[in-house]
Amino acid sequence: MKIEKDKTIQFIEKFLDEDYVDLKENLETLLADYQRKSKRLDKIMSQSDKQQLKLIKLNEELDEYKNHLELKVEDEIRKREEKEKMLLQQSKLAAMGEMMDAVAHQWNQPINIINMQVGMINYDYEDGLVNEEYIQEFQGKVSSQVKHMTSTLNEFRSFFRPSKEVSNFNIKKMIEKVLLLVKDEFVKNRITITVNDNGNFNLDGVENEFKHLILNIINNSKDAFNDNNKDDRKILINILNDETTKKIEIIDNAGGIPEHVIEDIFKANVTTKEEGKGTGIGLYMSSQIAQKHNGKLNVSNVENGAKFTFLYKI
Repeated sequence: MKIEKDKTIQFIEKFLDEDYVDLKENLETLLADYQRKSKRLDKIMSQSDKQQLKLIKLNEELDEYKNHLELKVEDEIRKREEKEKMLLQQSKLAAMGEMMDAVAHQWNQPINIINMQVGMINYDYEDGLVNEEYIQEFQGKVSSQVKHMTSTLNEFRSFFRPSKEVSNFNIKKMIEKVLLLVKDEFVKNRITITVNDNGNFNLDGVENEFKHLILNIINNSKDAFNDNNKDDRKILINILNDETTKKIEIIDNAGGIPEHVIEDIFKANVTTKEEGKGTGIGLYMSSQIAQKHNGKLNVSNVENGAKFTFLYKI
C-alpha cells in the first residue's frame, strides 16, 4: 500500500515538475514577446514623438507665416487705400481747376448785369423814372443775381468740402447741383444737357463723391466734343428705375471711344486724350466711386457717341 502511495506521489511530483517547466517556458515566451513588443512600442512612441515635434514645429511655422501674410495683406490694403486717396485728391484738384474757371464764368454774367443796372440808375433818376416801384424792381433784379452767385458759391464750396458722411441723397437733385456749377461752361462750349426723369430714386452714400462721378463723365464728353470738332453737341442723362434695376445713363454724340481703348477705359492712367491733356484718373475714380455705392459703371459705344451707365445693384 505504501509503495502504491509513493508511486502516486512521484507521479504527481513529476506532473507538477513538467507543468512547472511548461509554465516557466510559457512565461519566458510571454515575457520575451512582451519585451519585444515593448521595444517596438517604445520605438513607435519615439517616432511618434518625433513626428509630433515636427508637427508642432510645422504649425509654429505656419502660424508665423500666417501672421506675416496677414501683416502683408494689411500693408497692401493700406497702400491701396492711400493710393486711392491720392488719386481721388488728384482727381479733385484737376476738377477744382476746371470748376474754378466755370464759377468765374458763372459770375461774369450776373456781375455784368448788376454793373449795368447800377450804371443805368443815374440816367433813370435824371429822367424822373426813379420811384418806389422802380426801387423795388431794381432790388428784386439785383437780389436775383446775388442769389444766383451765392448759390453757385455755396454749391462750389460744398462740392469740394472733404466729407465722408453717408446720407440718403436724391439722384435728380444731386445731378441738378452738378449742372448748376457747369451750366455756363457748357453753354460757352455750345453743349445742351437734357435730364430725363423716368424713375427718380435715392441712393445711400457720400453725395459729394458721387457728384465727381457725374462731373468726370460729362467733362469727358465736353473734351471729346472739342477734340472731335463736333457741331451738334448734346448730352442726355436718363434716370431709370423699375422693379429690378436702378440706373443712370449718360449718353453723348461726341464720336465715341476708340475700340482699342474702351476695354481698359476704367483702368488707372488710361486716357484717350493727347499727352499732357489727360491724366487717366477721372474714369478710374468714377468706377471706384460706383463700386463704393454698391453699383457698377459700364461703358459702350452707341450711334455717334458713347453711353456710360451706372447700374445700382438692388
